[in-house]
Amino acid sequence: MRRPLLASSALLHALRRASLASLASLASIALAVAIPRAGAAQDLPTLSGSWTASALTEQWSVSAWGQACGPRPRPQGAPGGAVQIQQHGSELSISGAGRSWSTAECWEQMPGLARSKHSASGNARSWQTRCTTPASDPRRAVVTTTTQATDASINMVETGQYQFIIQDTTCSASVTRTRTYSLVRREGEAPPAASAPPPVASAPPPVVSAPPAAPAAAEKKPAASRTCDAPGDPARLEVTPSRKLMRPGERFQFRALVMDAEGCALPTRPTWSIAPGPLASAAAVDATGALSLGAGAGEGALGLVASVAGKGVTVAIEVTSPDRYDALLAASGLNDAGESEQAAVVVIAAGTIGGRTTSGEDLGRQRKNLFVAIVGGVAACLGFAGLILLRRGRRRTGSDVEGPASTAGAAGERDSAGAEGAPAPSGASLAGAAGPAAAPVRPTLRARGKICPTCGDRYPSEAMFCGKDGTQLLLLN
Repeated sequence: MRRPLLASSALLHALRRASLASLASLASIALAVAIPRAGAAQDLPTLSGSWTASALTEQWSVSAWGQACGPRPRPQGAPGGAVQIQQHGSELSISGAGRSWSTAECWEQMPGLARSKHSASGNARSWQTRCTTPASDPRRAVVTTTTQATDASINMVETGQYQFIIQDTTCSASVTRTRTYSLVRREGEAPPAASAPPPVASAPPPVVSAPPAAPAAAEKKPAASRTCDAPGDPARLEVTPSRKLMRPGERFQFRALVMDAEGCALPTRPTWSIAPGPLASAAAVDATGALSLGAGAGEGALGLVASVAGKGVTVAIEVTSPDRYDALLAASGLNDAGESEQAAVVVIAAGTIGGRTTSGEDLGRQRKNLFVAIVGGVAACLGFAGLILLRRGRRRTGSDVEGPASTAGAAGERDSAGAEGAPAPSGASLAGAAGPAAAPVRPTLRARGKICPTCGDRYPSEAMFCGKDGTQLLLLN
């Protein structure tokens, strides 16, 4: 019975040794797989360096938008330009092209919007950030920013959902924003000075031919406009191109087009100016939009501003040395002439442009002056009519007092002439005694008198009968 027990124990020891050997082999395989992956992650090049950013594009989709919501959202976008990227661990910080931004935040800067979730890959090649408004905020917004990177390009895509309730009206819209970054020179790498000189000799011909090519590009943009007999107010300003790569000493003619809300071209010319910056003193622009760079201008970003009635758009200009021109041109996404195919656009709000505001103020002032003139005229007419009525009232009062006395005098004369058989009224002698004797009677006549119901003649209160027809007189009320 002991031999079977010894055989079974030997079998158990063999199985244990086999399992330990298999576990060791599995561990070695796992380490062999993990170590190359870790080494590959550590061998990824840094993303720090000089990059170029494309223009930011926006696409809005409005599902519900009433009058209480205000103006409908429109694409705004942002011009591109040169940027600097710094890698801090697994996050990137990007500065340039008019704004600083990092992969740890959303591009949207809506007030009240805060980051609620963020994730980043360990190799600094993928990021996602979610931003939302507080639950107590009636403006509900959810924004998700996703960034993907390779060794030489970075792509940012942001989607946003907005839903507001204003005066029992639901305002709902969504947006998609995109921007790409292209590597120019990685941090720590030497500038491509060795390969740049050979193409320098061929670089001037494109510069010379760039101005003739400008009208072709300008013809494409104004093609969307049309000539109208009675165009409206300025509503849109387009400047072509929106980005330009230039070298010191060069001169370039920018094109501008002003249109109304219906797309009709206007003869309005924008005002050109140089945006403040380190290269502003080395550049000059004339009234037609022709930009000239000084021969001693350094490298960097320059802004050219075109404005109409206080609304302006900035064109991004990258100034680089001839040695780096070809490298930047190849990585910038511009055409052979160093220009972008897009136009820098600004929408001129009809209620804020100077012309319409001034005309509105002039119209209001004219209406006010007209109202004051009408009120003054009516008041003058009423005053004149009142003066006439007052004078007529005074004349009527005088005629009422003097009329009966004169009538009584005439009646007395007729009575004194005599009509035979007609009894002389008792008041005839009083009326016939003209002169001072009649004066004391006027206060009594002013109070009461008599009238003939047949002929309408008036008599003093002492008369009894009409001097014309003998009708008995009646007392006046």
